[in-house]
Amino acid sequence: MQSEIVQLPPTAQEIASVIGVEKTLQLVRGKQKEKSRSLYVPSPARMHSSHWLVKTIGEDAALELAQEYAGEPLTIPRCSSFTKLERNSRIIRMRQQGLRYQEIADALGMGISAVKMVYSRWVKSQE
Repeated sequence: MQSEIVQLPPTAQEIASVIGVEKTLQLVRGKQKEKSRSLYVPSPARMHSSHWLVKTIGEDAALELAQEYAGEPLTIPRCSSFTKLERNSRIIRMRQQGLRYQEIADALGMGISAVKMVYSRWVKSQE
């Protein structure tokens, strides 16, 4: 897990040290869907079950984040290189499990040619 944290941008590393890498990546993905990188973290007392943060990363992680960053605005990094590596690993695993390129592309919201390119580069790197 420590090596995963090192691959993240500094702000994401700080967040991951509080809530873990997986929850940090859930937060990153949630902000990407929202098309916003800003996040205001309320105090634990104001963290309600309907808050976006609780719905995105769960109550325990949201409360941990609130205890650490209460009242602070955070800019959530894109983590693009890390999420790209994660996505490429998923492509390779899915292909090794026998899924067709079209199925992988549909599941990941990508084009077939991009999925084929990722997989073929990986195959070449294994030779």
